[in-house]
Amino acid sequence: YFPITSGRHGGNACSVCHPDSANFKTFSCFACHGRSQTDSHHTGVSGYRYDSQACYSCHPQGRA
Repeated sequence: YFPITSGRHGGNACSVCHPDSANFKTFSCFACHGRSQTDSHHTGVSGYRYDSQACYSCHPQGRA
């Protein structure tokens, strides 16, 4: 599971990432991770997409 209680993501309210409190499978990384910064961190990364599901598939533990 994503480490929401500790590390860089610790202390955030659930609603920051989960806009639908009835469905925690729905999430977004983009309240904190803007496109221009995220795109620049992934220059040359094959298959990169600015998409929350894609983010999670490569960063399931919330680490770079």
